[in-house]
Amino acid sequence: MSRRLRHLVPLAPLALLTACSATSPLPASGAVDRYDTVGEDVATTLAAADSTDVTWSLTETTRTVTEVGGTCSYTPGTWTPSSALAEPSDDDAWQGRIDALNPVLEESGFETLDRPAADGSRTVLTSEDTHGATLTITAEGEVRIHGATVDADPCTTKTLGIG
Repeated sequence: MSRRLRHLVPLAPLALLTACSATSPLPASGAVDRYDTVGEDVATTLAAADSTDVTWSLTETTRTVTEVGGTCSYTPGTWTPSSALAEPSDDDAWQGRIDALNPVLEESGFETLDRPAADGSRTVLTSEDTHGATLTITAEGEVRIHGATVDADPCTTKTLGIG
């Protein structure tokens, strides 16, 4: 093996790891509609899973567009239930929500859920998509989507059609 190749071979696994964890930017023109649909679908699914007539509304002030290090990041916002859902009392109750949500998440390009996770003092469900967006669902039913990488120039709310 040439001296040059010997130095590159140890880096190959690192290159593969980097390629696997990369996110692909979402075109600005479709970002708002995509994540509004995801938020609404998740809320509808939560209501059906918990057999409740609770409704969700997007808090418009939670939408943000920011540029960090040359990357445009879109936070679609937070959907808040009209009243808090009953907190799941055990693993079976969480599993009912997970089973209901997974087809919706998968269809929307998000990872499927395995189990709830601790987030500070609360328990949440968390999933990510290929555009870097993180979807978080609290036990009480709050739905938050943040951190989607978008291809927007300039990186502004106006470019995404929300400002």
